[in-house]
Amino acid sequence: MLLAGAVGASLLWFCVVALAAAGVEGVPLLVLGCGGALGTAALLPLVKRHESELEGLSRIDPLTGLANHRGFHQALARQLERARGKDRRLALVMLDVDNFKAVNDAHGHSHGDEVLRSIGKSLRIAVNGTGTAARIGGKEFALILPDRSAEAAYRTAELARDAVSAVSVQGIDLSCSAGVAAYPDDAEDASNLCQLAEGALHWAKGRGKGRTRRFHPGHVPLAWTKPRAAEVAALLDSPRPITPVFQPVVALASGHLVGYESLARFTNQPKRSPEAWFAQAHGCGLGPDLEAAAIQAALEPVGRPLGTHLAINVSPSALTSGPVVRALPRELTGVVIEITEHEFVSDDDHLAEILAELRERGAQIALDDAGAGYAGLTQAMRVRPDIVKLDRDLTKGIHADPARMVLVESFVRFARRTGAIVCAEGIESLDDLAVLGDLDVQWGQGYALARPARPWALVSPVAAEVCRASLAQALRASPVGSGRIAAGDRRLEHLSARLASARSGKDIEGALALIGEELQAETICLSRWRPDEQVVETVAESGGTREERFALSEYPLTARVLREQQAAQVLVGDPEADPQEVELLLSLGMRSLLIVPVVSQGEAVGIVEAYSELERPWTRTQINRARIISNQFGSVIQVVFGAQRNGQSSPTNGQSSPARG
Repeated sequence: MLLAGAVGASLLWFCVVALAAAGVEGVPLLVLGCGGALGTAALLPLVKRHESELEGLSRIDPLTGLANHRGFHQALARQLERARGKDRRLALVMLDVDNFKAVNDAHGHSHGDEVLRSIGKSLRIAVNGTGTAARIGGKEFALILPDRSAEAAYRTAELARDAVSAVSVQGIDLSCSAGVAAYPDDAEDASNLCQLAEGALHWAKGRGKGRTRRFHPGHVPLAWTKPRAAEVAALLDSPRPITPVFQPVVALASGHLVGYESLARFTNQPKRSPEAWFAQAHGCGLGPDLEAAAIQAALEPVGRPLGTHLAINVSPSALTSGPVVRALPRELTGVVIEITEHEFVSDDDHLAEILAELRERGAQIALDDAGAGYAGLTQAMRVRPDIVKLDRDLTKGIHADPARMVLVESFVRFARRTGAIVCAEGIESLDDLAVLGDLDVQWGQGYALARPARPWALVSPVAAEVCRASLAQALRASPVGSGRIAAGDRRLEHLSARLASARSGKDIEGALALIGEELQAETICLSRWRPDEQVVETVAESGGTREERFALSEYPLTARVLREQQAAQVLVGDPEADPQEVELLLSLGMRSLLIVPVVSQGEAVGIVEAYSELERPWTRTQINRARIISNQFGSVIQVVFGAQRNGQSSPTNGQSSPARG
C-alpha cells in the first residue's frame, strides 16, 4: 500500500508539474504536505478538472492558437462524418507562405514568429467562425470549410491569400499559394482529400506562386484506389452510362434558336456530380473513355432543328486519344467542339494542328468558360476560337455591375477583331439577358432562356420577347438612351444621345456629370471661344455654372489648344507645365487637367476641361474618349448658347466659376 501510495503520489506530482508547465491555471504549488492516500484523494479532483484542458492543449498550436496537425486531422474526420451523415458538402484549402525563409533571414526567428501569429489571426478571421483554421507545419496552414462548394472555397482561399499579403513585414512583400479540393466532388475520405488539396497547392506553387488552384486530375498526380477505378469501369460497362440533356443556345439580337449544348447526366449511379465522375475517370486513366461515351450519347438523338449546331465538351488532353478520335464522326459540319477550361492549353504546335484538322472536317472550336480559371484572353489567343463562351461568373448580375460589363466588353472587342462569336453562359435573369444583348454578346444560354432537357427544347417565349424588345429599342435610338449600360461604347452612345437632345444649360450640366464619370474627373467644364474678343467664356459646368470670361493672353496653353486643335494636359508636378495653369489647379485643389478642343466645321469653337484631384497622366483611352465627346459639343455651343450670346456682351461682373479664377 505504501508503495502504491508513493507511486500514485509521484504520478500525480508529475501531472501537476506537467499542468503547471503547460500554463494551466489553478494548479496548487504547495502539494508536499499531501502524502500517501490522502494526497492522492486530494489531487484526484484536480487532475480530473484539468484533464480536458491538457487534451485541448495537445490539439492547439501554441504559437498561433490555431489547431495543430493533430487537431486538424481530428477536426477534418469529425466534419467529414457530419457531411456524410447530413448529405452536405465540405471543402479543404491548403496554404503555404511563399518564401517565408526570407523573413527569418532578414529579421530573425522572433520576428518570424510574430508574422506567423499575425497570419494565424488573419486566417481565423477568414473562416469567420464557420470552419477550422489550422497550422499543420512550419509555414503551412489549412482551412476546413463545412457546407462550402469548391467554388465558394476558392473565393475563401483568395480572401485568405489577400489577408496574408496584408501582413506587414518591413522590406518584404508576403504572399502565399493555395490549393482547393472538395468532398464529395473530388474525394470521399480524409486521406484522399488532403492529398488532392496538397497536390493542387504544389501545382499553384509550380505555376509561379502567389495564386490559388482548384484540384484537377490533369495536373495533380493521383493515387486512386482500385475500387474507384472499378467504379468507372463498371459505369462504362453499363448499357447506357450517360443520358444527355441539351440546352438551347439563342441569338440575343433576335431570340432565335441557333444551337444546343450537350450536357452529360449519369443515371442510377452513386450521388455524384458529372464533374466528379469525369475527374475520377481522368484520375484513373479512363477519362478519354468516359468523354467518348458522352460524345456518342450526344450524337445519337435525331431530329435536331435545321440550321442549329450541336456543341460537345472535350478536354484538350483527350482530343487525340483513341476513344475520342473513334467517337467523333469524320464529317463534323454543324458540330462545335468546346475546349473545356479546366486544363491549361499548352503553347505548342501540336494542339494547333489538331484544331486545324477538326476545322477542316467542318467543326467549329469554342473556348468554354472564358474569364474563369485558365480561359482568359491568353487562352483565347492560343486557341483562336470560333466561339468564345463567357463563364457564368461574368454574366451573373451583370445588369448592376459595371466591372462585369467592362470585362465582357474586353471579350467582345477581342471577338470582333478576330471574327469570333461571343456566347454568354449561365444567364438566369431577364435583366442580365437584356444587358448582354446591349453589350453586343451575340449568343446566350441559361435558365432564363431555356433549361437543359431531352431533345429538343425550345426558347422561352418571354426571353425571346426580351431579346426582340431590346433590338427594337436600339433601332428606335431613344434620345435619352436606355440607361441600362454604364460602361464603354454604350455609355458614349448614351452621352451622345443626351447631348443631341440638349435644349438648355441644365441639360448640358447633366451630361457633363456623366462625362466626369466616364473620364474619372471631379469637374468638367465646357467653354466657348469668342475669337473676336480673344476670350474664352465658361458656359456649362458639372454641378452648376457661374458665368466667367478669361483672356487667352493669360493662358497660353489654352490658346495653343484652340489654335492647333490638339489636346493638352497639365500636371502640377511637371516642371515644364504652364505656370498659370498650375497656379489655377492648385487654387482649385486640383492636380491634373485635360484640355480638349471643341471643333465644328474645321474650326475650334471652344474647349472641354476635365479636372482631377489626383496628379495622374490622362490615359490614351481617356484622351480619345474626351475627343469623341468634345466633337459632340460643336453644334451644342452654337444651338444652345449661340443665340443667347449673339450680339450680346457676356457679364464681366468679376464673379468666377470654380474652373477659372
